[in-house]
Amino acid sequence: MPAATLSELEALIDDLVRDAAQWVSPEQRERAIELALARYSHDRPRELVEDVVTADGVTVSLPLGWVSGASDLRAVECPVTTPPVPLEADAWTVWRTPTGEVIGLLQAAMPGATARLHYGAPHRVDATSTTIPTAHREAVACYAASVLAEQIATVHASAQDATIAADRVDQAHPAREWAMRAKSYRARYFAHLGIDVNAQGVEQPRIDAAGVVVDLTLPTSHGRGRMYRRR
Repeated sequence: MPAATLSELEALIDDLVRDAAQWVSPEQRERAIELALARYSHDRPRELVEDVVTADGVTVSLPLGWVSGASDLRAVECPVTTPPVPLEADAWTVWRTPTGEVIGLLQAAMPGATARLHYGAPHRVDATSTTIPTAHREAVACYAASVLAEQIATVHASAQDATIAADRVDQAHPAREWAMRAKSYRARYFAHLGIDVNAQGVEQPRIDAAGVVVDLTLPTSHGRGRMYRRR
Protein backbone atom coordinates (compact mmCIF):
# COMPACT_ATOMS: atom_id res chain seq x y z
CA MET A 1 0.00 0.00 0.00
CA PRO A 2 1.50 3.39 -0.97
CA ALA A 3 2.15 6.12 1.56
CA ALA A 4 -0.82 8.36 2.33
CA THR A 5 -1.40 11.50 0.26
CA LEU A 6 -2.98 14.58 1.83
CA SER A 7 -6.56 13.47 1.17
CA GLU A 8 -5.87 10.01 2.60
CA LEU A 9 -4.22 11.51 5.68
CA GLU A 10 -7.22 13.81 6.16
CA ALA A 11 -9.56 10.82 5.92
CA LEU A 12 -7.60 9.01 8.64
CA ILE A 13 -7.83 12.06 10.88
CA ASP A 14 -11.57 12.39 10.24
CA ASP A 15 -12.02 8.74 11.25
CA LEU A 16 -10.23 9.43 14.53
CA VAL A 17 -12.01 12.71 15.28
CA ARG A 18 -15.55 11.87 14.19
CA ASP A 19 -18.26 13.98 15.78
CA ALA A 20 -21.78 14.89 14.70
CA ALA A 21 -21.47 18.50 15.85
CA GLN A 22 -18.67 19.22 13.32
CA TRP A 23 -16.43 20.88 15.89
CA VAL A 24 -13.39 20.76 13.57
CA SER A 25 -13.13 23.12 10.61
CA PRO A 26 -10.99 22.36 7.53
CA GLU A 27 -8.64 25.17 8.57
CA GLN A 28 -8.16 23.65 12.02
CA ARG A 29 -7.45 20.26 10.50
CA GLU A 30 -4.89 21.81 8.15
CA ARG A 31 -3.09 23.48 11.04
CA ALA A 32 -3.15 20.23 13.02
CA ILE A 33 -1.52 18.40 10.10
CA GLU A 34 1.18 21.07 9.94
CA LEU A 35 1.90 20.61 13.65
CA ALA A 36 1.94 16.83 13.27
CA LEU A 37 4.37 17.05 10.35
CA ALA A 38 6.64 19.37 12.34
CA ARG A 39 6.64 16.99 15.32
CA TYR A 40 7.20 13.90 13.15
CA SER A 41 9.97 15.67 11.23
CA HIS A 42 11.67 16.39 14.55
CA ASP A 43 11.36 12.78 15.74
CA ARG A 44 12.05 11.07 12.39
CA PRO A 45 13.53 13.60 9.93
CA ARG A 46 14.13 12.68 6.32
CA GLU A 47 17.72 11.59 5.72
CA LEU A 48 18.83 12.96 2.35
CA VAL A 49 22.05 12.76 0.34
CA GLU A 50 22.86 15.28 -2.39
CA ASP A 51 25.91 16.11 -4.48
CA VAL A 52 26.87 19.78 -4.86
CA VAL A 53 29.86 21.22 -6.76
CA THR A 54 32.09 23.69 -4.92
CA ALA A 55 33.14 26.35 -7.42
CA ASP A 56 35.90 27.92 -5.33
CA GLY A 57 36.91 24.92 -3.21
CA VAL A 58 36.04 26.82 -0.03
CA THR A 59 32.26 27.20 0.00
CA VAL A 60 29.47 24.79 -0.95
CA SER A 61 25.94 25.86 -1.78
CA LEU A 62 23.16 24.39 0.33
CA PRO A 63 21.41 21.38 -1.22
CA LEU A 64 18.09 21.84 -2.99
CA GLY A 65 16.15 20.01 -0.28
CA TRP A 66 17.52 22.21 2.52
CA VAL A 67 14.90 23.98 4.66
CA SER A 68 16.30 26.87 6.66
CA GLY A 69 15.63 26.49 10.37
CA ALA A 70 14.57 22.86 10.00
CA SER A 71 17.41 21.07 8.19
CA ASP A 72 20.70 20.06 9.75
CA LEU A 73 23.95 18.98 8.13
CA ARG A 74 25.06 15.52 9.25
CA ALA A 75 28.18 14.77 7.21
CA VAL A 76 30.23 16.05 4.27
CA GLU A 77 32.28 14.02 1.81
CA CYS A 78 34.76 15.98 -0.26
CA PRO A 79 36.18 14.56 -2.42
CA VAL A 80 33.64 11.79 -3.07
CA THR A 81 35.34 8.41 -2.90
CA THR A 82 34.45 4.74 -2.74
CA PRO A 83 34.24 3.69 0.02
CA PRO A 84 33.13 7.08 1.36
CA VAL A 85 35.46 9.00 3.68
CA PRO A 86 33.50 11.78 5.44
CA LEU A 87 35.38 14.87 6.54
CA GLU A 88 35.95 15.37 10.24
CA ALA A 89 33.19 17.35 11.94
CA ASP A 90 35.56 20.27 12.56
CA ALA A 91 36.48 20.46 8.86
CA TRP A 92 33.20 22.11 7.79
CA THR A 93 30.61 24.52 9.12
CA VAL A 94 27.45 26.36 8.05
CA TRP A 95 28.01 30.09 7.63
CA ARG A 96 25.44 32.85 7.50
CA THR A 97 26.01 35.47 4.83
CA PRO A 98 23.96 38.54 3.79
CA THR A 99 22.46 36.44 0.99
CA GLY A 100 21.77 33.33 3.09
CA GLU A 101 23.52 30.28 4.46
CA VAL A 102 26.42 28.46 2.82
CA ILE A 103 28.58 25.52 3.81
CA GLY A 104 32.17 26.48 4.46
CA LEU A 105 35.03 24.01 4.08
CA LEU A 106 37.75 24.72 6.62
CA GLN A 107 40.05 22.43 4.65
CA ALA A 108 40.07 23.79 1.11
CA ALA A 109 39.24 21.39 -1.71
CA MET A 110 40.02 21.59 -5.43
CA PRO A 111 37.78 24.12 -7.20
CA GLY A 112 35.10 22.24 -9.11
CA ALA A 113 35.22 19.28 -6.73
CA THR A 114 31.99 17.52 -5.81
CA ALA A 115 30.88 17.56 -2.18
CA ARG A 116 28.41 14.90 -1.07
CA LEU A 117 26.13 16.27 1.65
CA HIS A 118 24.23 14.14 4.17
CA TYR A 119 21.51 16.15 5.87
CA GLY A 120 18.15 15.99 7.58
CA ALA A 121 15.01 17.67 6.25
CA PRO A 122 11.35 17.92 7.27
CA HIS A 123 8.67 15.73 5.76
CA ARG A 124 6.03 16.97 3.35
CA VAL A 125 2.64 15.85 2.11
CA ASP A 126 0.47 17.20 -0.70
CA ALA A 127 -2.36 16.13 -2.98
CA THR A 128 -0.24 13.70 -5.02
CA SER A 129 2.71 12.58 -2.88
CA THR A 130 4.21 12.38 0.58
CA THR A 131 7.48 11.53 2.25
CA ILE A 132 5.81 9.88 5.26
CA PRO A 133 6.48 6.12 5.20
CA THR A 134 3.40 3.92 5.11
CA ALA A 135 4.32 2.42 8.47
CA HIS A 136 4.13 5.85 10.14
CA ARG A 137 1.10 7.43 8.46
CA GLU A 138 -1.21 6.30 11.29
CA ALA A 139 1.19 7.82 13.81
CA VAL A 140 1.09 11.20 12.07
CA ALA A 141 -2.71 11.03 11.84
CA CYS A 142 -2.90 10.21 15.57
CA TYR A 143 -0.75 13.20 16.49
CA ALA A 144 -2.90 15.54 14.39
CA ALA A 145 -6.03 13.99 15.93
CA SER A 146 -4.63 14.58 19.43
CA VAL A 147 -4.21 18.28 18.63
CA LEU A 148 -7.80 18.53 17.41
CA ALA A 149 -9.15 16.51 20.35
CA GLU A 150 -7.45 18.92 22.76
CA GLN A 151 -9.11 21.83 20.96
CA ILE A 152 -12.53 20.19 21.17
CA ALA A 153 -11.98 19.50 24.87
CA THR A 154 -11.16 23.18 25.38
CA VAL A 155 -14.36 24.22 23.60
CA HIS A 156 -16.46 22.03 25.90
CA ALA A 157 -14.56 23.10 29.01
CA SER A 158 -15.03 26.80 28.28
CA ALA A 159 -18.75 26.50 27.54
CA GLN A 160 -20.93 28.82 29.55
CA ASP A 161 -21.82 27.45 32.98
CA ALA A 162 -25.42 26.38 33.36
CA THR A 163 -27.54 27.47 36.26
CA ILE A 164 -28.38 23.90 37.25
CA ALA A 165 -25.65 21.83 38.88
CA ALA A 166 -26.64 18.72 36.99
CA ASP A 167 -26.25 20.57 33.72
CA ARG A 168 -22.73 21.61 34.73
CA VAL A 169 -21.83 17.96 35.31
CA ASP A 170 -23.25 17.00 31.90
CA GLN A 171 -21.28 19.76 30.20
CA ALA A 172 -18.02 18.73 31.88
CA HIS A 173 -18.27 15.17 30.62
CA PRO A 174 -17.49 15.89 26.92
CA ALA A 175 -14.42 17.89 27.96
CA ARG A 176 -13.08 14.96 29.97
CA GLU A 177 -13.89 12.51 27.19
CA TRP A 178 -12.12 14.52 24.50
CA ALA A 179 -9.14 15.15 26.78
CA MET A 180 -8.82 11.41 27.31
CA ARG A 181 -9.03 10.82 23.57
CA ALA A 182 -6.31 13.40 22.99
CA LYS A 183 -4.08 11.63 25.50
CA SER A 184 -4.84 8.25 23.89
CA TYR A 185 -3.98 9.49 20.39
CA ARG A 186 -0.73 11.04 21.64
CA ALA A 187 0.18 7.75 23.34
CA ARG A 188 -0.44 5.87 20.08
CA TYR A 189 1.93 8.25 18.31
CA PHE A 190 4.64 7.65 20.90
CA ALA A 191 4.09 3.88 20.74
CA HIS A 192 4.34 3.79 16.94
CA LEU A 193 7.69 5.59 17.02
CA GLY A 194 9.04 3.78 20.07
CA ILE A 195 9.28 6.93 22.19
CA ASP A 196 9.45 6.19 25.92
CA VAL A 197 6.71 7.69 28.09
CA ASN A 198 6.05 7.69 31.83
CA ALA A 199 2.95 6.47 33.65
CA GLN A 200 1.17 9.75 32.87
CA GLY A 201 1.77 9.34 29.14
CA VAL A 202 4.40 12.10 29.01
CA GLU A 203 7.48 11.39 26.94
CA GLN A 204 10.65 10.73 28.87
CA PRO A 205 13.72 12.88 28.23
CA ARG A 206 16.63 10.95 26.82
CA ILE A 207 19.50 11.02 29.29
CA ASP A 208 22.75 9.25 28.55
CA ALA A 209 24.09 7.24 31.43
CA ALA A 210 27.27 8.60 32.93
CA GLY A 211 29.88 6.72 34.88
CA VAL A 212 33.27 7.27 36.42
CA VAL A 213 36.01 4.68 36.82
CA VAL A 214 37.87 5.10 40.11
CA ASP A 215 41.20 3.51 40.90
CA LEU A 216 40.91 1.94 44.36
CA THR A 217 44.58 0.98 44.63
CA LEU A 218 45.35 4.03 46.75
CA PRO A 219 48.32 4.11 49.15
CA THR A 220 47.91 4.65 52.86
CA SER A 221 48.95 7.86 54.59
CA HIS A 222 52.35 6.19 55.13
CA GLY A 223 52.84 5.55 51.44
CA ARG A 224 52.26 1.80 51.71
CA GLY A 225 49.93 -0.27 49.61
CA ARG A 226 46.54 -1.17 50.97
CA MET A 227 45.46 -4.77 51.57
CA TYR A 228 41.95 -5.86 50.53
CA ARG A 229 40.25 -9.02 51.67
CA ARG A 230 39.40 -11.40 48.90
CA ARG A 231 35.74 -12.35 48.58
